[in-house]
Amino acid sequence: LLFFEREPVYTLGRGASEDHLTFLNNESDGGAEKRRRLSRKYRGADASRLNIDRSTRTSQTWSVDEEVDHLSNQSSVRVATPVYAPNGLPIYRIERGGEVTYHGPGQLVMYPLLNLKHPAYEQDLHWYLRQIEEVIIQTLAEFDIQSNRDEINTGVWVGQNKIAAVGVSSSRWITTHGLAINVSPNLDHFDKDIITPCGIEERGVTSIACALGAACPTVEEVAEVALKCFGNVFDIELASRDTIR
Repeated sequence: LLFFEREPVYTLGRGASEDHLTFLNNESDGGAEKRRRLSRKYRGADASRLNIDRSTRTSQTWSVDEEVDHLSNQSSVRVATPVYAPNGLPIYRIERGGEVTYHGPGQLVMYPLLNLKHPAYEQDLHWYLRQIEEVIIQTLAEFDIQSNRDEINTGVWVGQNKIAAVGVSSSRWITTHGLAINVSPNLDHFDKDIITPCGIEERGVTSIACALGAACPTVEEVAEVALKCFGNVFDIELASRDTIR
């Protein structure tokens, strides 16, 4: 279970349309060039797409630190040139499920790496999504924030506003990507003049800071609670380890 606090970035998941980048409509060419580079189908050398070159993988056994070093090497990760939003933030197409979202400081990003073939789990991504949402709901409850699922849209909500996004992927039932909880991010980056967050026009975005004000915990404090709740929901024992990066 990996925890991140990302540098500011916008990402488009597999379900995202370039139309969810609302700022493109104001560009002189209607954003045609940026739409081309961010297209789901485009694989050209100038594509703004982040993906791993799996052909470089070997049967070698590495520690977690060595694996991270390998994946950070330019020979195994194609260096993509991003498209930029009007606020100067980079935009990439990536391999997770879901729509378009923002990641940045003040947001807790969690990537569970689970084998859903394990007898305790189900080989069902819908089941897995519901479990991830439950982790978020229990985490927020620890800070006295009442939250809920939505019958149509993934993620976790406080009232009509999304407080946590979920976008997952899997290969041979090994999960990748995960969830993002808004602790105290700059919500201006979710401005609908730039993006349609999660592709949902009629709903807003909120954070723990909006709910609790000055009593808002740090990202690290939320991570500790989320670690405990993840263990409860998936019925596994987890322990913190040293920071990799």
